[in-house]
Amino acid sequence: MRFNKSSFKKSSFEEADIQKDFWKTKSYAERLEAGILMTKIAYGLINEPEIKMDKRLVAIKSKRG
Repeated sequence: MRFNKSSFKKSSFEEADIQKDFWKTKSYAERLEAGILMTKIAYGLINEPEIKMDKRLVAIKSKRG
């Protein structure tokens, strides 16, 4: 899986400020959803099914006081 740099373009400081102001008007959930979508686009996963985490690879540590 490689990052596709052609999915994004460089922007000026002025354009970046406009984008920043736009995203400040959105809720946390909307920003998170957009971030996930942009990540999928960048890695070419836009039409792929959701990847499930293999829980066998995760160790759970208990907190003992």
